Amino acid sequence: MMLLGHTKFTPDWHFGVWKIKWRQSDAECMEDIAYTVKASSRSRHNIPQRVNDPSRPVVFLNWKTFLENYFKLLKNITKYYHFRCTADEPRVLICREFCDSEEVRFNLLKARPEAGCLPTVKVIPPLDHLRQWYLYEKIAPFFINEVARDIVCPKPSIPK
Repeated sequence: MMLLGHTKFTPDWHFGVWKIKWRQSDAECMEDIAYTVKASSRSRHNIPQRVNDPSRPVVFLNWKTFLENYFKLLKNITKYYHFRCTADEPRVLICREFCDSEEVRFNLLKARPEAGCLPTVKVIPPLDHLRQWYLYEKIAPFFINEVARDIVCPKPSIPK
């Protein structure tokens, strides 16, 4: 349930459109899921972004560590529901608990980041062998398509 005065985020609607298509499918691997995303909209505005697609790489960056160098932490952020910034005060975040509450100003900027400076690439570790064995023994039996099963839950090469 949303608070009074809030609006829905547009991508939520697109996710809802995809969810309808997803319920009618029997997708068992990422390729199948990507197809349901593409097929969920007539105008093809839902586009899957696959992590291991070399033509459209998805790179994960370590934003948390990077931003800690430049911004202060806003304590009790969950009690605020209204946020705004202005061009007149670019370092200041203006917050309100509710639309009719008094505004509170926070200077969040510690230092200005250099132009073009990006965080380091986050390396995603592979699944450990215990997790691989769990998927193979507990999840793989539910697959209908053997090819999909071998892609998603292959037999681990490391003995148990």
